[in-house]
Amino acid sequence: MPVVTVDWWKGNDRQKRADLVSELTSTLARIAGCPREAVTVLVRDVEQDHWGRGGTLADEPQETPAVVAKPLAQAGSGAPDSR
Repeated sequence: MPVVTVDWWKGNDRQKRADLVSELTSTLARIAGCPREAVTVLVRDVEQDHWGRGGTLADEPQETPAVVAKPLAQAGSGAPDSR
């Protein structure tokens, strides 16, 4: 039956892990149509220096790219221009 593995950063407390396991178990049992007892959830705490994203480790400062929003009039609606 269903087995799900969750990797998340170390530091979440026991209650958060218990809540996660309970919610995932309920959802998987409902979708798979199986008893809750058939669902296995593995939760692995990962140190941030063992987790990489975008070519750097998660414990290193990340630059957030500036998001430039176009004014609505310039962004266009996707419809052809009726002028």
